[in-house]
Amino acid sequence: MEKIDVVIVTGMSGAGKSSAMVAFENMAFQCIDNYPVLLLEEFGNLLRTSNSYSRVALAVSLNDAIKAIQTLQNMDWLNVLIVFLDAEDDILLTRYKFTRRTHPLLISNRASSLVEAIQFERKLAEPVRYYANYMIDTTYFKASKLQDELEKYFDLPSQEGLRISLVSFGYKHGIPKDADLLFDVRFLPNPFYIDELQNKTGNDIQVYDYVLEQPETTSYIERLTTLLDFYFSEFDKIGKLHLIIGFGCTGGQHRSVSLVNYYAKYYQGKYQIHTLHRDAQH
Repeated sequence: MEKIDVVIVTGMSGAGKSSAMVAFENMAFQCIDNYPVLLLEEFGNLLRTSNSYSRVALAVSLNDAIKAIQTLQNMDWLNVLIVFLDAEDDILLTRYKFTRRTHPLLISNRASSLVEAIQFERKLAEPVRYYANYMIDTTYFKASKLQDELEKYFDLPSQEGLRISLVSFGYKHGIPKDADLLFDVRFLPNPFYIDELQNKTGNDIQVYDYVLEQPETTSYIERLTTLLDFYFSEFDKIGKLHLIIGFGCTGGQHRSVSLVNYYAKYYQGKYQIHTLHRDAQH
């Protein structure tokens, strides 16, 4: 019997669960929002005997996430994956104020203020994050960007092997919270100080060539590639599904973008590679 794909979508309230469910619906998943966790065992048994479901996405609150995960992972006819959505606290505050929605913990009288509700959820989130196969920081995302990210992971035929997301970013805009490893490339010569390169990015061949031709870059890549080869190989052996590797420079325009593009080419074909240039202008 072919396993049924079940994606549990959870994370901080305001981080994008509703947008994620729209994205899964667009990818032809059967989507269920806040299904009663006490009924999940019956639902799992229904999936085993029904031909109507092949891919299911469940939006689950942090309060119910552990119970939902453990219940469904105990069913060997299901392929359960967990998506954890997060965002910085000030962004969560802004989103709630902008939309005029009420935080679930305020509705249930488990918190007396929005700040207190977010802090309470952070404590609930810690054990849940441990189970996550995919952690997505939506701090800088619009709904369309979240759709793009989820499509990279789920709108494809089932593929085996390690998926690696390479992310460029600027330290002045903050680090990506969902990264497994971060590499600081601010020591490399900066194209920003060259007039004809200043307004371009590492997606432009002139900037890319400039960065890659520097002796410092050549030496860095030689050393870093040895580490990454070992790191990726070992995690692939133990069945790790997804790694997020961040490369950061000052503004996220030149050096970090160039390094991400280099390693995307280098590892393409060996692993499932996805790239995100978080702060690049184009």
